[in-house]
Amino acid sequence: MLNDFEKIFNEWSEKIEQTLEEAEAEKKEDKEAGPRQELEYWKQRMRKLTCVSEQLRSKNCRTVFDVLTFASQNTNDNANRPRDKIYLATSKWRSIELRVTEALNEAKDNVKYLQTLEKFIEPLYDGTPESIKDTLPALMNAIKMIHTIARYYNTNERMTGLFIKITNQMIANCRFNIINFRRLKLGMPPVGQLTAAQQA
Repeated sequence: MLNDFEKIFNEWSEKIEQTLEEAEAEKKEDKEAGPRQELEYWKQRMRKLTCVSEQLRSKNCRTVFDVLTFASQNTNDNANRPRDKIYLATSKWRSIELRVTEALNEAKDNVKYLQTLEKFIEPLYDGTPESIKDTLPALMNAIKMIHTIARYYNTNERMTGLFIKITNQMIANCRFNIINFRRLKLGMPPVGQLTAAQQA
């Protein structure tokens, strides 16, 4: 039973670590995204990590963990199943649980603060250059508030990334308006709105 439990435990650990690493890799790949994609990324990450966190607290996981913890603390030596090996597996599991909890807290916190920007970023997608100009002071104030009080999102890297995404979408919106202005002058119907990533 200990053999089976340890094998399952190690498989679970690898899958959870892989999930955490894949989420980070997804984040680094999309360089042309706008601010909506930033919020959507953190929402998806929060959903994934919530599922992982719920699984970690499930009865099956707790049972396997408790049995292996008991076996690692058992004073009877077992030549076929050294206590040190089981202890290392349970220690690694505790470390993974902490990583998942921290990553989930980060995702929840980032979603909470990025959602405060939603009403200010709508004009970047649907508005005119004039409406974007009118909204910019409020958007900058909201970003300043995030930089001041957010626990995770206030790093230079995150702030720079957010400004790049906002700029990408502003450029996409202006490009869209220029294209439609030219089309209207030529008597052609206007095209639909494109995001920065679609126009790239």
